[in-house]
Amino acid sequence: MLRSRNAEAFLDGRIKIKQKCEEPVTMAKLGVNRDNQKKTNRGIVLRLIATRQCTSRVDLSRMTGLTKTAISQIVNELIEKNYLIETKKENTSELGRNPVGLDISPRAPRYAGVLVQRGYCEAVLCDMQLNVLKIEKIKKEWMDAAELMQAVYTLLDHMLEGETNVSGIGVASIGPVSIKEGMIVHPLYFNEVENIEIRKQLEERYLLPVYFDHDNQSAAQAEQLYGNGRGYQDILLLSVGRGVGCGILVEGQRYHSYSGYAPEIGHISIDYNGVPCVCGNVGCLERYVNSPVMLARFRETTGLDRSYEEFCQMEDDPQVDEIMRDMIHKLTNAIVSALNILNSQIILVCMDCVIWPEKYIRMIEEEVNRKKFGNREVRVPVKKAYFLERTQVLGAACNAINPLFQGEQF
Repeated sequence: MLRSRNAEAFLDGRIKIKQKCEEPVTMAKLGVNRDNQKKTNRGIVLRLIATRQCTSRVDLSRMTGLTKTAISQIVNELIEKNYLIETKKENTSELGRNPVGLDISPRAPRYAGVLVQRGYCEAVLCDMQLNVLKIEKIKKEWMDAAELMQAVYTLLDHMLEGETNVSGIGVASIGPVSIKEGMIVHPLYFNEVENIEIRKQLEERYLLPVYFDHDNQSAAQAEQLYGNGRGYQDILLLSVGRGVGCGILVEGQRYHSYSGYAPEIGHISIDYNGVPCVCGNVGCLERYVNSPVMLARFRETTGLDRSYEEFCQMEDDPQVDEIMRDMIHKLTNAIVSALNILNSQIILVCMDCVIWPEKYIRMIEEEVNRKKFGNREVRVPVKKAYFLERTQVLGAACNAINPLFQGEQF
């Protein structure tokens, strides 16, 4: 069993959390005390440096609205704890003293992430700036929970081997998932592998805090912090593969229901007289646009035995183009329905969407902005995810990093 220098602190923290949960809630506990505010400010400072939005104390003071004295105190504490280092900045033409630069310390904690998907698992080790230090994948159709978890253990063992400064593990999984229970519930097309208490099992094995979420919610957060979602607070991320899913950020926060379930756009019905779906509904978006359905249409129409990616690159073939346009039309109808509820600022697409030719991404953007109801004067951009095929696994790592930015790990 792998151990970490964070193990005792983690266990102590879990005991304290349990004790707090058993205490009766009083009105006095609903406020934000000064210590919590300090932790929040530290998290904000780290986030701004790690995501390269600020590179100096002057930048931090300007961005946060905190006084220079307050920023200096926070920065000095973070330097002392090996989160930040000072760097030299290039000379400027402005009069006065050049600002001292700030960056994430090479001695700062690292974070592991593991992604559970149909047909494969993938793991990554990252630093706080989401730079990939290690990455590995196991491809397999999972026949039972034990086989899946053994693959997860193998991958994480490799990520954590020789590492003494890992602060947490992030997990991202296809849904439905229960965020509150840390459980993969009952994904479709998953050989009836279900009800896996993955967070509990990983915490018991590695004695590290484990942060769990839906794969697309995780991907949306990674893009908002580090990728093409930077600068946006309301994001709709769409993924197309064997299933069709989405991630939703509202005011910079992931949307979850009170029960702890993430949103599922793939089972929005686009035809109430349509094709029956395995979920029990009819006319679900997923039944018309997922990659296996599209591949079957390509092969039947063209008579060619090619891969999904190869067909997607045949944009000049009239038959392929017609099928792609029909798929885009169906997909956009669901996106517009979601957009009319959410009024998202940007739409990001990932998984198999990243191999679509750019002209189809532009078609989505044109149709969405032509059909959307609210805020018509503001154009909603549609972009491929910055991290392309790695978006979901980096989202898993981001699940472990983001609590630090929220001030929860100090």
